[in-house]
Amino acid sequence: MTDRRAYLLMFVSVAAVWLLAVRLAGLPPLTLPPPSLVGQVLWDERATFAESALSTLSTALMGYAAANVIALALAIGALYLSWLEAFTTPWVVVLKNIPFVSLASLLIITMGSTILPRLIIVVLVCFHPLLANLNQGLKSADPVLVDRLRTLNGSRWEIFRHVLWPSALPYYLAAHEIAFTTSIVGAIVAEWFLSRQGLGHVLVKAMTEYRGDRIYAATLISSAMSFAAYWLCRWLGRRLTRWQRV
Repeated sequence: MTDRRAYLLMFVSVAAVWLLAVRLAGLPPLTLPPPSLVGQVLWDERATFAESALSTLSTALMGYAAANVIALALAIGALYLSWLEAFTTPWVVVLKNIPFVSLASLLIITMGSTILPRLIIVVLVCFHPLLANLNQGLKSADPVLVDRLRTLNGSRWEIFRHVLWPSALPYYLAAHEIAFTTSIVGAIVAEWFLSRQGLGHVLVKAMTEYRGDRIYAATLISSAMSFAAYWLCRWLGRRLTRWQRV
């Protein structure tokens, strides 16, 4: 079964299960809304949802870009500074395992409801898979090729460009499939605690108003955004690693 057929089957199955649950559960429409009601809400409030989705996407992209810069700097720096990886690893493990509820509370107290706390949460969500895959990819380079370039008086830049980076690229691209999609989830979680805009705020407001239709609508939008991010990473990965298949 091809990927397209598999995903098409998944979409059809979700719709069928949703309709069956609506028929059998007997819950009121605002608690378990039918797809038609959610579609109507998406159309009627399209301006609000579009503005919220753009706010969430901008936060996710900025945090994601910052996470890439930090991960690349640490991974490449650890190649040439032996102490750097030993120094940063405990910090990475601790930051990765801090509960978001505690972290959000601390950020609100110290920084207020600005964009910076949201960016910090997105960076922490995306950072670990990027750094872990980069470290693994750089260490998986063929030592024979590295030694061969050294015997030919290859510079550090030439070794990195021709051996280390091509070895790390597939790992790095695989990390994007996780980190890019997770950045959107992280942005929504950050908005849940720290913002009055974005899809996270839409979800909080819908919960307080018992608007299940708006919750489902925001969930569909965030899922579509994450799905598009995943497929963009897959497409770029195939394009950038075409040389490996050749």
